[in-house]
Amino acid sequence: MNTAIEYISAGIILSLILGVTGQYVTNMVSDRVSNLEQMSGLKIADKEVDQLLLSPGNPANWGHSSIVPENIGFGLENAIKPYKVDREKILSLSNSSDNYIPIYEVRDLLGLSPNYFISIEIYPMYSISIAPLTNNKFLITVTNQWNIPVSTVNVTGAYTNSTDLNAVKINSFISGNIDDYVVKRNLTNNLGQCILDFSDIGSMKTLVVLANQLNIKSVNTWPDKIDDVVYSINSAMGSNMDFTVEIVYRNIEIDEMNYFCKLIMWWS
Repeated sequence: MNTAIEYISAGIILSLILGVTGQYVTNMVSDRVSNLEQMSGLKIADKEVDQLLLSPGNPANWGHSSIVPENIGFGLENAIKPYKVDREKILSLSNSSDNYIPIYEVRDLLGLSPNYFISIEIYPMYSISIAPLTNNKFLITVTNQWNIPVSTVNVTGAYTNSTDLNAVKINSFISGNIDDYVVKRNLTNNLGQCILDFSDIGSMKTLVVLANQLNIKSVNTWPDKIDDVVYSINSAMGSNMDFTVEIVYRNIEIDEMNYFCKLIMWWS
């Protein structure tokens, strides 16, 4: 009788041990799977940003028409260097574009499931502030992505009465073709500032400012933005608070100007 009780007790204890061990192993496996999923998510973010920036998509010229691409990519068709992207495709992220593609549709075209959320931000490497001191004298301030003033930046200002400026004309100016512009140049001080003084020619309608240092170029215009020039774009799916988040950056080039592309991915 005592022997039977001992066997029964031993069986109960063994069952408890196996149950606890099994639960522990299950928790370990669950944690490991969760970690692997997060690691794979981190790899996905790098993969997706490169798919967006290195591929032109299909069809390759999709941004220049109202056709929705079968596969999305912002790369410039026949680009001879990486991360050189198409201005028209980037502008499709702006809801003011005739070819606007909502960010949810971008996610779907990337082949991501609804469990993933993304945000795409494009902004210039140098931020240029233009503050008029008088009708023909301007204080220029150049800062970097951390809002820190940048000294010894070559600043070129082109003042013009032209009323039909567009990206093609801006790019022509950046390339050195300065027809129809009055040009002044200066160098930023340790506060990232300099003055462009056009007092000798009087007031004109539009000022285009190019900041150039070590072949890093950014541009801004005053008093108005030009519709087909990329200044900054932010297309997002709401807040990523309380989610697992991955952030990746790439340096890109649009029309000979330099920008950052920031891709944020989060998932539930």
